[in-house]
Amino acid sequence: MKTILNRVMNNKYSDMKDLLIISSAFLISICAFGQEDEPTDSEKRIEKFSVAKRNEISIDVISAIAIPALSPRYEYILGRYSGIGVDLFVNLDGDDYGYTDYEKYSLTPYYRQYFFSKEDYGARGFYAEGFLKFFIFEEWFYESINDSFTTNESSFFDTSIGAGIGWKWISQSGFLIDLGVGLGRNLGLPSDDFVGWEVQPRGGLNFGWRF
Repeated sequence: MKTILNRVMNNKYSDMKDLLIISSAFLISICAFGQEDEPTDSEKRIEKFSVAKRNEISIDVISAIAIPALSPRYEYILGRYSGIGVDLFVNLDGDDYGYTDYEKYSLTPYYRQYFFSKEDYGARGFYAEGFLKFFIFEEWFYESINDSFTTNESSFFDTSIGAGIGWKWISQSGFLIDLGVGLGRNLGLPSDDFVGWEVQPRGGLNFGWRF
């Protein structure tokens, strides 16, 4: 009788031991799974920064110095990997006929996709964009009338569609530098006598702020 009782007790202890091992393994698996889903400190900073700061304002310093022109930009950050924005261009050198043809005004909405945004603050690093550009182009020429030369000027409106690439640096405080280039194809020409560009360049070096 004692032998049988010992066997029963040993079986109970063995079953309890197996149950404890299985339960421990199950709890460890749950903890490990929970730790994998827990965001890292870097991911938390990204999320906090992306939610708190989604607006950007910047200005192209190259066009301001070289032309000169006023070219501000606004971009709204949709998320860690994308953004939409618009560029405004106003040529401030319209009365200086240093060019036979030049862009007077333009408005360029765009969409961007960012590819290296897992680090730091999101919507940064290398990007590719598609844009649609609406612009007014002006050209001037000399014309001889009655043995005297006069200056004539004409302007027209056109639309260009294109794509570009670039890189954006941004600090934790929100200061940004955006360097990009691109090309766009004009969708229409005013006449057969048109001598302007059929391909629209796009690019610039923007300094600004995310807030």
